[in-house]
Amino acid sequence: MPDRDKVILVGVYTGDISREYYDETMLELQKLADTAGVDVVKTYVQILPRPNTATYIGSGKIKEISSYAHNHQVYTLIFNNNLSPSQSRNISDQTRCNVVDRTELILDIFATHARTKQSRIQVELAQLEYSYTKLKRMWKHLSRIQGGIGFRGPGETQIETDRREIRKKVQILKKKVKDIENNSLVKRKKRNKIISISLVGYTNTGKSTLFNLLTSEQRYAEDQLFATLDSLTRVIRINSEENLVLTDTIGFIRNLPHRLVASFHSTLLEVIEADLLMHIVDLSRPNLYEYIEAVDKVLKELKVLDKSILMVFNKCDLVAGPYFTFLKRQLLHEYPDSVFISARTGEGMDQLNSKLQEFVGKYKNLLTLEIPYEMQNLISFIYKVGEVMERKEKDDYTILLTARIPRHFIKGIRQQIDDFKFLQYINKK
Repeated sequence: MPDRDKVILVGVYTGDISREYYDETMLELQKLADTAGVDVVKTYVQILPRPNTATYIGSGKIKEISSYAHNHQVYTLIFNNNLSPSQSRNISDQTRCNVVDRTELILDIFATHARTKQSRIQVELAQLEYSYTKLKRMWKHLSRIQGGIGFRGPGETQIETDRREIRKKVQILKKKVKDIENNSLVKRKKRNKIISISLVGYTNTGKSTLFNLLTSEQRYAEDQLFATLDSLTRVIRINSEENLVLTDTIGFIRNLPHRLVASFHSTLLEVIEADLLMHIVDLSRPNLYEYIEAVDKVLKELKVLDKSILMVFNKCDLVAGPYFTFLKRQLLHEYPDSVFISARTGEGMDQLNSKLQEFVGKYKNLLTLEIPYEMQNLISFIYKVGEVMERKEKDDYTILLTARIPRHFIKGIRQQIDDFKFLQYINKK
């Protein structure tokens, strides 16, 4: 097994957030580095009122880091924030090290974890768009055969750095992503009568473990950030009558780059189109409200915060005693419909299944509608979105449909029927 590259982590604490929260982001950066396959040998955090506009950190700290890197044969610095092109260049020139910022590190992990054609295309698109804004290496080259963090990725081995060529490549990839989205929409239309549920949450909260438990799948699930990049959909049955479509999705993270969200839009379509979101939260994490907020921020960007969301607090087997009792009481006060489970041990799964059955019961109503025969488009729509149990044609040119219809469609359907009958009445006058 080849030796892992050594890296130094660098951060700047400005005091705009609590020190405890900032230290968590540095620990997360260390875990990201480990996931990327490198060894962290040293961590520097400098306290500044604001980052240095030229070098992000102070000149004295740069000299200190440069000296340590030279003496310990470290050639890569990873920063806990995104850097401007000039900052990256200036730091690299003064330390003679490869400089990687937080987004580049995340993209590198995505590149190594991309296993399907869809995720590889999306990662390459995100890397290209971010590199375009960063002007990496002054656009002398952007090679994927150099190796090392910040340069790995699927796709071509050499990309000419001319801006026009980059834009051309981006357009090609965007078209491929659009084709993938269209294909996904076709598949989704075939199952639109089935209630769909998407698992969402911070990375490494146990979404894939829960997915495996509910579906009896063997999806890759490790104690690792971004173990899942591709969405996976399976049909599950929570009782003898109702099938549901369950999708495991990519995990979110603090300050997830907007371009990354945009590039993975086709993967996140399952979240956008879902009838219910199950927000999985790691109960054992300190400051879990910050993790909830980070996920909500991405959901807001996807414009899905108004959907039905079931909060699922996972890993309750790792929290015990009076603290668990206090925390559970506090969370139930804020999220009354939430459930507490352990996807690893199966604890709380009966309660989760009950919540899903409750949602299904509320989602569709069984009703009988008397629809004028002329309203064929509406009748077709009901067949499309609902489950027609019985159809009778009456002598007065109306059709009686008994169907189970999603509740959010019922008001509009009734309004269309009433409007049509009112117009018929007016015309007869």
